[in-house]
Amino acid sequence: MKKLHSFGNIQKRILFVTLSCILAMCLIISYASYYIFQNYLRRSMIQSTETNLRFLSDTINGSMGDVYRMAQFCQNNSNIARYIKNNPNPGSVLAVNTYDRMLEEYNSNASKAYMPRVTVITNEHFLQICTYSTYSTTADLAKEVPKLPFFDTLLEDSDYNFSVGIIPDPFLRSNRPVLPIIRPITYQYNSVQGGYLFIEVSADLFTDALSGYAHAEDSHVYLTLDGNTYLLEQNQLAEAPSIYEIKADLTATAQTPDILIHEVSVSDGSDRIIISAPLNMPNCYISQSISVSELQGQRILFLKIIGAALVGILAIGFLLMMLMDRMIHTPVARLRDKIQRIAEGDFSREPSIEWNHELGDIGRGINNLSESVTLLMNRRIEDEKQKQDLEYQMLQSQINPHFIYNTLNSIKWMATIQGANGIAEMTTALSRLLKSIAKGTQLLVSIREELDFLVDYFTIQNYRYGGTITFVLQVDDPAIYDSKILRFTLQPFVENSIFHGIEPKGGAGHITVHACYEDSEEGQRDIRIDVTDDGVGIPPQKVARILEEGNDNRADFFREIGVSNVHRRLQYEFGSRYGIAVESVVGEYTTVSVRIPETTDRQEGQCLEQDIDCG
Repeated sequence: MKKLHSFGNIQKRILFVTLSCILAMCLIISYASYYIFQNYLRRSMIQSTETNLRFLSDTINGSMGDVYRMAQFCQNNSNIARYIKNNPNPGSVLAVNTYDRMLEEYNSNASKAYMPRVTVITNEHFLQICTYSTYSTTADLAKEVPKLPFFDTLLEDSDYNFSVGIIPDPFLRSNRPVLPIIRPITYQYNSVQGGYLFIEVSADLFTDALSGYAHAEDSHVYLTLDGNTYLLEQNQLAEAPSIYEIKADLTATAQTPDILIHEVSVSDGSDRIIISAPLNMPNCYISQSISVSELQGQRILFLKIIGAALVGILAIGFLLMMLMDRMIHTPVARLRDKIQRIAEGDFSREPSIEWNHELGDIGRGINNLSESVTLLMNRRIEDEKQKQDLEYQMLQSQINPHFIYNTLNSIKWMATIQGANGIAEMTTALSRLLKSIAKGTQLLVSIREELDFLVDYFTIQNYRYGGTITFVLQVDDPAIYDSKILRFTLQPFVENSIFHGIEPKGGAGHITVHACYEDSEEGQRDIRIDVTDDGVGIPPQKVARILEEGNDNRADFFREIGVSNVHRRLQYEFGSRYGIAVESVVGEYTTVSVRIPETTDRQEGQCLEQDIDCG
């Protein structure tokens, strides 16, 4: 009974683990599906809004293009230029002819309805086209326009300036909202300003474009005019002060390069996505926020689908567990009884446990085991003996490093005989490289050995990159060769120069290794080795983090040797004032400087005997 109870506990644990795995898998799949769906839904709504805004901005840009054409006509027309030059009295032939030409151009403009006032002004007189002249004031615009507070700002700007925003018409009793434009008009044959153009653009230019623009109730459309933000709602423009803070820039997901996408946090604490399309007006945009209700509704619908699928999967899992319990419990109990009889010394065959499935195979195996225990034990002993023999043969068949070197040497001579000098040189470099790696566990090597290893490594990499990378080794004093350095100190920096400096540049590159003596502040003579490349460089913020622990740029071939790792090894070996320094200018160069003390064989021996730090 105790053993049966134990089996019941195991069965319960198997059922628990199986159901837990199924539930965990369902949750992982559900989360992944929800994450993918959420991103797809958001991206889909962003793209849809982006397309709609593009059509909306094209409509506004078309109307503004007509306004620009009217303004350019007034600035460049010869009749108007003569009018500016002569400054005739109202009612003169020149004034009438100029006005008729202006009116002709105005009437042929497709967006004339959005230009309620077009005025050409000299120092004393003006010509005006006003569509609602009945309600307009009788003010002398030649005197009144220069008094406007924004007159000098708009007139002196080199481009169209819309920083004034939408204002009530200063010359209309009904205070109809307009966007003022003031541009200079020069004399006909020189660039001296003789007058200026004053155009009022009706706010209807923007609201009419939105008359058929459908969007959700909680999706708002904004118009930004050079720092002035307006909410377009119910065919009206209302000032909308900035009430959000930008959290993330999502512009990289836009379909077109000039679209701006930002995730913002609004004043009520919620997050919104705002998409902005630029207008052909300096510093002006049309923007729309993504509907939160539509996103939430789609999310709830998807969660319901996921929930239903999760319940269905769990129901299927419970059903499978019940079937497995009925299909496994009885056979396992009978197999347990047979094993118990074998333990008691009954080795007779039991045909009833040889079913036509996997457990039957186990039953047949148990029967075979019970009939031939002695044979199996002898076979096991024989198998162990064969296993030992195979292991011994495997040890004997281990490739001897000298065999590898001899093979590489043979390949080199065959390549030399056949005229494949590149293969011969690469093989020779690889052979020397392997010998250097397998030479032993000696911590310090001479700088000569380290530089020879570096040259062999670069030879291989140079063939890999088709000779597009040049390598210069410069040692100022031959005595430097005999000084000691940690093994594999310089290779990671040359590798980083190739893979992270020159390769991203997409062209040829140059690497220089320069070793020289340098006096330290303590009056000692140190050795500095600079590894310089002309690659893409490293941003300043990344340079500051390179030597931090845990930020190794690990090489693919020498994974234990990273930049900060080398820095720490040098400091542990020689002292805290030694190590690595990095200097880089993005797009120009990167220099990694290694500072170590001058170490001779005699100094190294003293350090080992006295157990002191030579640094």
